[in-house]
Amino acid sequence: MVGRATGPAQYAEGAAFRGLLLQFALRVLMVAFIFVALLLQPPGTYRWPYGLLWIAYIAAIISWALWALRPANRARVEIRRSIALLMLCADVAVVSVLSVETGISSPNTWTSDVLHYGLFLIPLIAAAQLDPFVSAVIAVPTVVAFFVVKWVDRVANGDEPWGSILTKTAVLLGLAAGSVAVSWIQQSKERTIASLAQERSRLLEEVVSLEKRERQSLSERLHDGALQYILASRREMEEVREGSTDAMDRVDEALTESSRLLRDVVRELHPQVLAQAGLRAALAALADGIAASTNLAVHVDADGWPDDFRTGADHLLFSAAREFSTNAIKHAKAQNLRFTLQRSDDRAMLAIADDGVGIPPQRLAQSVQDGHIGFASIRAKVLALGGQLDVNGSPGTEVAISLPL
Repeated sequence: MVGRATGPAQYAEGAAFRGLLLQFALRVLMVAFIFVALLLQPPGTYRWPYGLLWIAYIAAIISWALWALRPANRARVEIRRSIALLMLCADVAVVSVLSVETGISSPNTWTSDVLHYGLFLIPLIAAAQLDPFVSAVIAVPTVVAFFVVKWVDRVANGDEPWGSILTKTAVLLGLAAGSVAVSWIQQSKERTIASLAQERSRLLEEVVSLEKRERQSLSERLHDGALQYILASRREMEEVREGSTDAMDRVDEALTESSRLLRDVVRELHPQVLAQAGLRAALAALADGIAASTNLAVHVDADGWPDDFRTGADHLLFSAAREFSTNAIKHAKAQNLRFTLQRSDDRAMLAIADDGVGIPPQRLAQSVQDGHIGFASIRAKVLALGGQLDVNGSPGTEVAISLPL
């Protein structure tokens, strides 16, 4: 893992903890709601059972909070889900029992008519669990409990018409269905965020690995190329001191070749024409160089790219053009090579196409596994910048790159 970037597990844990805090806050609100209702309009008889039930409910909430909100809660998903359902059933039971009991024992008070509205908080508490299964399971007993409470109160009071009861029940049913939908949407969002975080970490690891391999490849090129010519020159210096003209010619040839190799490496690391004239001119220079050194007919279509336009992706696009054109020269057996560069809205698009033999996707994947890092390096950098790279390997080969500007 690269660095200490927030990963999928941290995203999921953070969302779950915030959901637990919301559940705790809603349950505190439920306790306060019940207390105020019973305080302002206390039941006419048997007040102490209400107090005991309210205190037991507070104890259950505290016990649940101490278990659920502890820092190192590593309980399995099944256990957390079971406890969440058990606690939600307790919420439904407490509100339902208090509403029914006050409706029967104190029919002339408004306590029951107010208390049953506490059931409307249950779907919100369930939604904060961020589990569509929990929300769906608890929706049924909540709606049924509300209907039963309204029916019992109607029998006791004989006041509310059925139309009003059914309408309120339908509203609660809609709220419960909404809680299921919100839980599903939030869970889907968290999964998306976790997936993006995982992909970001993977890309960072891939880029770091590829950069290491690129440095190793550059080191090998310098060691096997220019350095060998320089070492050969040093071996000839003894004869040069003795006045051997042949040795001087060999030293001159070795230094000339090492200079050429070093110049090629420097040009690859930072093309001068790209820095001075921009991507369009650099592609034209690359095309001229390929046409001069090979039998390929090279075409450049850059009409959709302003002459003096510069972006932060110029070097990556030029590297991609050079990498894939090199592949075409070595392996494609092509006669034509085309670069297409254009700007569309807020994206830069480059296509490199040849009319050669093409490349099957499996061979492309195998070349990456075998250590041919050019394609893998370009792909990792494009994806890390939020771009897209597509390869069409038959007929011919076309590589299309799209990058946000």
